[in-house]
Amino acid sequence: MSINYERMQATATRMIKQNGVSYNVTRKGTVTVIGGVEHKTKDLHFKATGVKTEYKPGEIDGTVIESGDVQIVFTAEQLIKTGDLVDVDGVTHRVVKPNPSKPGSVLLCYKAQLRA
Repeated sequence: MSINYERMQATATRMIKQNGVSYNVTRKGTVTVIGGVEHKTKDLHFKATGVKTEYKPGEIDGTVIESGDVQIVFTAEQLIKTGDLVDVDGVTHRVVKPNPSKPGSVLLCYKAQLRA
């Protein structure tokens, strides 16, 4: 019996939407120089649904996971990238690691690590 990753993704999305909230996310635009001319792209603003959790004290090692870091499990509906800025309870947090959960060919969710 094969694993049905599409069904697992649908279940993860449903559960995150039922228990999560919508977060405002900003992806900063880029600046590239072509032939001495700067080309800028605008910031991208979107919403992503997620469930916020705190790291356990034993998980905080001071290097990879620091005190104050939070984890948000986002649906796979929006691409979450390193450097994205997420408004969490009025405080801007930066995505340190998006940590996509993709055991097969289908992305199930993101277990993103964020830092203020």
